[in-house]
Amino acid sequence: MNRLFNPLCAAPIFLGMICGFTLAADAPPGTQEWFRGQNPPMTPPAPSTGDFGQTNVPPGNRAAQAAAGSDFPTDQMHDWVVANAQYAYWHATFHRAEKELEDTVRMAQFTFEQSKEYQEAVAAEKRAYDAYIAERRHALESVVKDPKYLAALELRDKTADRIAALRAKHGELPRDIMVELASLKLQFASDAHAMETEALDRDDALKSTRQRMVEANARVVALRATFDTSVRTNPQILQARRNLEDTRVALISSEAYLNASCVATALASDYSFYRHRWDGVAAPQYGWAGPYGY
Repeated sequence: MNRLFNPLCAAPIFLGMICGFTLAADAPPGTQEWFRGQNPPMTPPAPSTGDFGQTNVPPGNRAAQAAAGSDFPTDQMHDWVVANAQYAYWHATFHRAEKELEDTVRMAQFTFEQSKEYQEAVAAEKRAYDAYIAERRHALESVVKDPKYLAALELRDKTADRIAALRAKHGELPRDIMVELASLKLQFASDAHAMETEALDRDDALKSTRQRMVEANARVVALRATFDTSVRTNPQILQARRNLEDTRVALISSEAYLNASCVATALASDYSFYRHRWDGVAAPQYGWAGPYGY
C-alpha cells in the first residue's frame, strides 16, 4: 500500500530551510564562516556557594580542589578508633576485677575452712552425731524385740500392701474406703512410733548425747556466722569490690563514649560525602574499582 503524504510532517522541514536561508543571508558574501554569530556562546552560571561556604567544583577542576585539601573527618575517625580501644580495655578490666573479687572471696573461704578451729568444730560435730546414732540404736534394742512393736509394724506394712492391691485392681478407690484404710495404716505407724519415743525418753545417756550433738552443731553454726560477718568487713574484699565498682563506672562511660563517637563519625562522614560528592575528595579511594571505574 502506498503511504499518503502528510503535509504536517513536511512543515518542520520547510520551516528549517527558510530559517537557514534567512540567517545565511546575514553572513558576508564569499566567506565560509556564515555560521558564526548565529548561536552566541552561553555564559556559564556563577558557581553555587552552598550553605557551608564551599563551591561545587565541576569535574574539570577536581585536581585543584583536591590539592586545596579535604575535610574528610579524620579526627572523628581517630576518636572512633580510640573509643573502640578504650571500650575493649575497660571491658577486659571489668572481667578481671570480677575475677579478682571472686578469687579474694574464695581465698577467704578456703582459709576459714582450713583453719584449725573450724576443722576441730566440724570433727566434734561429726563425732557427736555418730555417738547419738549409736546411742539411739542401743536405746531401741529393747523396743525392736517387743512383739507389740513388731506386730504394729507388720500391720502397717500389710495395710499399705492392701491399699496398693486394691488400687491395682479397681483403680481409684472411693473416698470413704481410702480414708478408712489410710487412717488404719496411720494408727499402726503411730503405735510403733509411740513405743520408740517412750523408749528414747527413758534413756538418760541418749539425752546427754543429743545435748552434746546440739552444742557441737551450734558451735559450727556460730563459726560460719562469724565468717559471714568477717567477709563483709574484710579489707581485701572491700577493696576488690571498690575496684569492681570503679571499673563498672569506667566501662559504662567508655561505652557511652563509643556510642557517641559512632554517631559523630557517621554524621561527619555523611557531611563530608554529600558536601564533596562531585569534587573527588569526598573520601579516599584505594586500589582498582573494577571495570566500571572508581
